[in-house]
Amino acid sequence: MPVRPTRRSVVTSLLTLPMLGHAAPAWSSTDEPYPSKTIRIIVPFLAGGAADIVARVVAENLSKMLGQPVICDNRPGAGSNIGTEQAAKSPADGYTLLIQGNPLGSNQFLYKTIGYDPLKSFAPIAMHYRDFNILIVHPTFPANSVKDIIALAKQKPGELTFASSGNGTSTHLSGELFNQMAGTKIVHVPYRGVPPAVTDVMGQQVNMMFAGYGVVSGLIKDGKLKGLAVTGSHRLKQAPDVPTVGETLPGFDATTWTGLFAPAGTPEPIIKKLNAAVNEILQRPEIRHDLEKRGFITEIFTPERVMQEVMRDIRVYGDVIRKTGATLQ
Repeated sequence: MPVRPTRRSVVTSLLTLPMLGHAAPAWSSTDEPYPSKTIRIIVPFLAGGAADIVARVVAENLSKMLGQPVICDNRPGAGSNIGTEQAAKSPADGYTLLIQGNPLGSNQFLYKTIGYDPLKSFAPIAMHYRDFNILIVHPTFPANSVKDIIALAKQKPGELTFASSGNGTSTHLSGELFNQMAGTKIVHVPYRGVPPAVTDVMGQQVNMMFAGYGVVSGLIKDGKLKGLAVTGSHRLKQAPDVPTVGETLPGFDATTWTGLFAPAGTPEPIIKKLNAAVNEILQRPEIRHDLEKRGFITEIFTPERVMQEVMRDIRVYGDVIRKTGATLQ
């Protein structure tokens, strides 16, 4: 039955957070070695987006390390809720994992019901990456800076549009935060994933998008898109000439991240084994360098630190959604 986390349940979950991943059933050395069969990673986003790209890099290398197949299973839909609910209801045995990020914390504020509790249904494992979004427009769009966008949006309130990869994603909430801080009314147009959204920006069906830099950097370099500003707290070393949104709107900071999760109750030895494996993969120079070239920032986190990201999104994006009145379109 769908779960609608209440304010009380979120607070209770925060208070009981240290118990996550520790209430697992006993798991001793006499049990079957892990892993002994295929591991499935549910990716609740379309193939081709940043989360999918990094998930496949990690899955390929996990398979080599663990000696068992590790496959990515894309289950997009309903702002990532479909695949996330499926993962929440899967056995807590380490053979079904989940890629999630910003929507895990924000979807409860956007949907009337979700089939999981963002703090109680999952045990965090490891961080995958952080990706700055970049404000993109078609090369012919009559704006070359954040100031230009704000001025144009105020001249035409409700006429400009911004695409996102889906409700509740950072590409959506970056736009809502922009509207809130800039005092603009740019209309949100959600898509089922990054690729179709970016395609429609290039086709001028929508005016702009806050897209992951790692996904669109090649299109910007090829002159198919124009990048105006990045959404992090500092400029990207891969694009030092591109300003931050915060240089025009002080305090603006909105990044994309994803991590690896397991259903709540997954034995702690499995969580620890996967955390160590993922962190080892992300620290390999060749993998780190390849991901950084794409614009992804790898971070080595404990499971507890991953959950802090979820908690931050609940706080920050919950506030943005309440203040802007963001609704599902």
